Order: sequence, then C-alpha cells, then structure tokens
Amino acid sequence: MLKAALPLCLLSVVCGAAPSTVSLRLLTLEINDRILGGEVANISDYPWMVSVEYLEAHRCGGTIVSSSWVMTAAACIWGTTANNFALRVGTSIRESGGTAYSASQLFWHDDYVAATSDYDIGFFQTTNPILFDDNVQCFEAEGEAFLSNYPEQLHAVNTIIIDRSVCNDTYEGLVTDNMICAGEPEGGKDFCNGDHGGPLVVDSTQYGVISWGYGCFYPPYPGVYTDIVALRSWINEAIGV
Repeated sequence: MLKAALPLCLLSVVCGAAPSTVSLRLLTLEINDRILGGEVANISDYPWMVSVEYLEAHRCGGTIVSSSWVMTAAACIWGTTANNFALRVGTSIRESGGTAYSASQLFWHDDYVAATSDYDIGFFQTTNPILFDDNVQCFEAEGEAFLSNYPEQLHAVNTIIIDRSVCNDTYEGLVTDNMICAGEPEGGKDFCNGDHGGPLVVDSTQYGVISWGYGCFYPPYPGVYTDIVALRSWINEAIGV
C-alpha cells in the first residue's frame, strides 16, 4: 500500500545557523561514479533523493520537500521549461527503477546570477503527488551531513563544513552570504559533474544545495553550496513549506 509521505524533516528545522564544524555527508548519485571518497548507498536510507532527468537522461540531483515540490539548483533548470523534465524517485540506480514524475511547473530564484551562482536554487512542482512506501521514514544522520545526486549507483561521503570567511578567502571573495562551504584540507571528498542540485544534510536537516567549486575534490578549494538557512524565508513564501 502506498501513501503520500511528506519528508518535511529536511526543511522543517532550518531556522538556525548552519553548524560550523560538524561532520557532513555528501549524498550523490554521480555520473561515472564521480563522488570521490564515498561509498555505495541505498535509496531506502535517503528516500528524499531525486534524480532530475532532462530528455530522459540524468542531469542533476534534487530533494523531495513535500508531496508536490522538489528542490534543486537553479543552474539545473535556468532557461528551460518543465515539459522536458522527469523527476525520478525511489531508486538507487540512475535512469532506472523507482517512479518518474512529470513536472507541471518549474522556477528559480529571481535573483539567481549564473555567472556567480548566487541564489542558486529552484523548484519543480509535480503533476501528481509523490508517493512513498508506508515504511519510509526520515533518515537520522546523527551528526553527519551528506550530499546527494546520481552516477550509476547512489553514493554518499562524509565531509566537513568550513567557516564561510575562510572559504571566502580561499575563493578570493566569491562566496556570498547565500552560500556555505564543505570539504577537507586534503581534498578527495567532494561532488562533481551530475551532482548539482543534490542535498547537503546534517541530522535530517538540509543545509545546502550542491552548487559550484573549482574542479572536483581539488584542494584547497572546497565545494560550495546554496545556503538553505539564508534563503529559508524565500522558500516558505515560494512553496509554502
């Protein structure tokens, strides 16, 4: 039997500041197994994960935030229309299994700037409610944070949130107040191509959306994420969640 489950744990408590030193988990289904330093994961542990498909091919990651809304990066949908997208949920394998939902509309933040990746956030509204198995529950990360997206198989990796000012110094002023950073000094744990739009999660709360960076897992440059806490009011006004 199926029911409409609302995994609001991802957004319901993003009202405080993001943790500064907590261990993170990057959850991503990357193309060509691109998430480095990660491990194979199962969708049953990360039921909110979405593969955003464009013309039947995986393009980006996304997050279920209610039965009607999927969050992703603006860069994944900017300049497009909803009719060529499908939102595949409930599968650990890219472009296979689970259920593919059509989108009735999509939109991105009005202030999104492609050149700088500022306000890099957008949403799909699904044509039909997203359904979950009765036994699906929100994942308790217990202090870890994770990133998600799609290779052939879902992967996850731990990493560390980096102080914004330190990250901004590394990137010579390109990190805005709408961004947070995560990575490790030695590199080797990061997102890459096909991972954009996936979530960065701490203790069942999504703090970031995979956005940009210099190279993939290339020290000393950490990954940069859209800061969900900074944009929480806009999210609530935009989709009512």
